[in-house]
Amino acid sequence: MDKLLNNPTSLKIIAVLIALLIWVVVHIDPETSPQSVTSNTDTKVIEAAPVIAEGLEGDKFIVTAMEPTVVRLVVEGRITSLYAANNDDYVVKLNLKGVEPGIHELPLTTELPSGIKLVEVSPRIVTVQIEELETQTREVQVITEGQPAEGYIIGDSTIVGNTGNVVEVTMPKDDYAYLGMLAVTVDVTDANSTVTNKKAKIIAYDTQGNPMNNVKISPDTLTAETKITLPEKEVPVQLRYTGTLPEGFSLISITSEVEKVTINARKEKLEQVTMFDGYIVDLSKIKASGEVTVKAELPDGIAAVTPVEIPVKVVVEPAERRTMSNVPITIVGLPEDMKININDSSNGRIDVVVKGASSLLSRLRQSDIKLSLDVTGLSEGTHQLTVAAELPAFLQIEESDEFSLTVNVKLSNVEQDVEVIAPPEQNSGETPISSNHPAAGGVSPTPSSGAGGNNSQEGGDGTHETSPPEESYTPPPPDNDAGNSEESSNEE
Repeated sequence: MDKLLNNPTSLKIIAVLIALLIWVVVHIDPETSPQSVTSNTDTKVIEAAPVIAEGLEGDKFIVTAMEPTVVRLVVEGRITSLYAANNDDYVVKLNLKGVEPGIHELPLTTELPSGIKLVEVSPRIVTVQIEELETQTREVQVITEGQPAEGYIIGDSTIVGNTGNVVEVTMPKDDYAYLGMLAVTVDVTDANSTVTNKKAKIIAYDTQGNPMNNVKISPDTLTAETKITLPEKEVPVQLRYTGTLPEGFSLISITSEVEKVTINARKEKLEQVTMFDGYIVDLSKIKASGEVTVKAELPDGIAAVTPVEIPVKVVVEPAERRTMSNVPITIVGLPEDMKININDSSNGRIDVVVKGASSLLSRLRQSDIKLSLDVTGLSEGTHQLTVAAELPAFLQIEESDEFSLTVNVKLSNVEQDVEVIAPPEQNSGETPISSNHPAAGGVSPTPSSGAGGNNSQEGGDGTHETSPPEESYTPPPPDNDAGNSEESSNEE
C-alpha cells in the first residue's frame, strides 16, 4: 500500500477519481429519480374516447340513453406508433345486434391502431336504454317571431308547395304522449309585406314548448309564408254600375249573395269607412239577364279587399215608357223678397216621360218622382234652367222636344206684378211649388235637401249606387189617385 501511495502515477489516478466523485455529488438532483434504461415503448392515456353503438336495427329501434357515453383508455406501444395515431383511431364499440327494447348492461370492445395494445379501459360495461320506434303523419304549424313594421299586422300563415303541411314523424313510441306540435318559424321583424321562408326547418316541440330529441322528420324542411297586412275591417257591400245597356233593354235589379267584405287600410282610414262600393258592374257588357263576375276597384287609401272578385246577378227586361203628368217642382234657394214664374208649366207642374222596365213602371207613383229647381244666387230676370230629377233606381226620365227638363223661369221682386202660379192639389204627399209667399202671384221656396240626381241605368259616364244590403229597387204600389199619369205605348 505504501508503495502504491508513494507512486506518483497512482496518486494521479486517485486524484482523478476523487475529482469525478466530487463532480457527481455536486451536480446530481436529489429529487430526481435515477434514470431508467432507454426504451422504444411508451404508454398513452385517452381520457374521453366516445362509445359507438352499432348493430341496432335503426328503422325499428333507437338508443334513447347510454351511460357513460365516453370511457378512459390507457394504451401502450411503440413511441412512433403512438405519435402516428390520432385519438379518433382509438375506437370503443358497443354491439347492440339482437338487443331487444329495454335497459341493458353491455360490455365494450376496442379497436386500436397497429402496434398499440390496450392496457386499461374504464369502465368496461355501459348501461343502455333501447326503445321501439313508431312512424306517424302529423301536420306542421307556422309560428312567427318578431314584430312587423309600424302600422302593419301579422296575417295568416300557411305552408306552400306541393307537399302540403303533412310530414312523417319517427320517434320512440312512448314519446308521442309528450309531443305538442311540429312547427316551422318565420321571422317577420320590420316586415311590411308577405314574408316567405323557403327552407324552414321543422322542429318537434313537447307540450311545454321545448324542442324534443330523438325525432326524425321527413321531409325536414318546408316553405312557409306569412302575410303582413294593414289592419282589417269587415264592411257591407254597396254595388255600383256604369255604362249603358244595349238599346231596348232596361235594368230590373243588381244583387249579390256577398253582403260583407274585408278591407285593409291604415287605422285612421278604417275608422272613416262604413261600406265598400268598389264592385262596379259595366252595363255595356250585359247582353241578357244572368250572373257576372265583378273585380273590385280599390278606392284611395284602401290597400286590399277580400274577396277580390264577387258574383253579381243582373236582371234586365225590355224597356218601356210611361208618361207621368203634372209632376210638381220643388223650388230651392228662392229669397223671401223674390218670386218665380215658370213658363211651360201648369201651376208649377210639368209632364215627364219615364223609361224603364215594365214591372217597375207599372208600380211607379207620382210621389216617387222628385223634381227640384235650384235658383240659389240668381238675380232678377229670365233664366233658362234644368230641372233636377230624382227617381227610383233603374228608372230614368227621357227628354224630347215635347217633354224636356229645361225650363224658362222669371224671377222678380215681390212688388212687381207677375202671373200668379196657383198652388197645385196636394194629392201626392209632396211639397210642390206653392204660392203661399206673402206677395201675390209669387212662389215661395220649399225646404229641400238639394237637387237630386237622375237615377238611371243608362246614365252616361257616371257610376250609380245601389243601396245595401238589397241593391235592387222595389217601387211602391201604383198610385190610386186618378189623373196623375197616363200610359204610353210600349217601346218597340
